[in-house]
Amino acid sequence: MIKKTLLLLFISTAFQVSSQELSELYKKVSSSVVVINTVSIGVEGEGETIQLVNQEALGSGVLISKEGYIWTAAHVVQLAEKVAVEFLDGSIYEAEVISSNNQADIALIKIVGDFNLKNKNIAKIGDSDNVLIGEDVFVLGAPHGFKQSLSRGILSGRYTPQHLSNDFVKIEFLQTDAAINPGNSGGPMFNMRGEVIGIASRIYTNSGGFEGIGFAMTSNIADKLLMTQDNIWTGMESVLVTGNIAKALNVPQDSGLLIVGLSTKGAGSKLGLRSGYISSVIDGVELLTGGDIILEIAGIKLENTNSLFLIRNKLNNSKTGETVNMLILREGKIGEIEFTVNN
Repeated sequence: MIKKTLLLLFISTAFQVSSQELSELYKKVSSSVVVINTVSIGVEGEGETIQLVNQEALGSGVLISKEGYIWTAAHVVQLAEKVAVEFLDGSIYEAEVISSNNQADIALIKIVGDFNLKNKNIAKIGDSDNVLIGEDVFVLGAPHGFKQSLSRGILSGRYTPQHLSNDFVKIEFLQTDAAINPGNSGGPMFNMRGEVIGIASRIYTNSGGFEGIGFAMTSNIADKLLMTQDNIWTGMESVLVTGNIAKALNVPQDSGLLIVGLSTKGAGSKLGLRSGYISSVIDGVELLTGGDIILEIAGIKLENTNSLFLIRNKLNNSKTGETVNMLILREGKIGEIEFTVNN
């Protein structure tokens, strides 16, 4: 009986200490976490009733510098026309998208103009390679609009999608059972030292809701791609079409990159590319068709996801001012767009 009492006392005390530790960490890091509100242009209706409408959405992000740079998920801001960030103290600032990497689902945005650092913490970036499976982690964000919501779990595993990784970069996600829901996207995953080790990206689900398997892009990959490499913001959402879908769209090669969404402020729109606007179902897949289909960039055909890495690498190694050609399929005709490299 005495042993049981001592055991229960030990468990209770350990839990209280752990809870207190997490509570202190929350106080330390929460002011670095922001809610991101975006406005983008969407398509509603079908046939003659199609119209362009403003669509509002939200996600999360984390402040990583005194200059106002913020990490978030690419899919949160990829098509944004307007971006606003809200801090824990209620202050709201306009922000602009600086760069993004769709394959890794990470983006860098920056607060426009001056902002007050008072009551705001700049997050410390941790080494995601040093986090061990089984370690405690926690996630902060705005799931379903509930601001500054905390969920706790462990690092359940590491996931490296082979179709997203190649010789140029290894895309690695951290798997966790900490709850991640819509609105958490782009928010930070912290270790128990209060360091950012990941950026919430996606979940694995059969029901549409959280089922205990969530993923965050590692901080090391985010730091490498966003802070040390050139990643332009295309402002473009696209789908690689192959097989029957490519044939139905009269793509004159095995595959192509169908543009299904564009921000007027992104590089894609500035090049004159056009987005899809017709709701279609082809071979059981729902798509917005009618937009341009990119066939080739810088002499590299769009054959698979690896083609995007090859193109990005070639552009990064090109000289500033060098002219690059892009082949597109528009309304059944092949056209060419020229642009200059600005590294």
